[in-house]
Amino acid sequence: MRIPKFSDQEAENFFNHDYIDRGMIKWQGFYLSDHTSALNAEHETKNKVLQREVLPQITVKEITDIINKAIVKKKTVKIQTNKCDSNGIFEAPVVGKINGYIDDVLYVDWNLRIKINEIRNIKFEY
Repeated sequence: MRIPKFSDQEAENFFNHDYIDRGMIKWQGFYLSDHTSALNAEHETKNKVLQREVLPQITVKEITDIINKAIVKKKTVKIQTNKCDSNGIFEAPVVGKINGYIDDVLYVDWNLRIKINEIRNIKFEY
């Protein structure tokens, strides 16, 4: 397909005399693609937070038993802490392997530290 070439003078005549810009009318009712993707991402994040499962509080003995089994058997665990945001929504659970603990601090995947007394629930992740 051959695209016709226009001279600068022809282009200038077109834009000065023949072309009428509709201004805001042409895009006023439409969302821009980056705005749409930002809205979708925000909606998805809100849905994940609202659907987050709140696990029941378990005893310290149950917590330490599961921690010991997870360390010995090298199992992955899901840990929910008692930390909440300003709206009372619990933080997302942490999933990983327990590398050990010192005093009351639990080490998960070598880079995350969780105090044992802040754990709300812990269970094996299959």
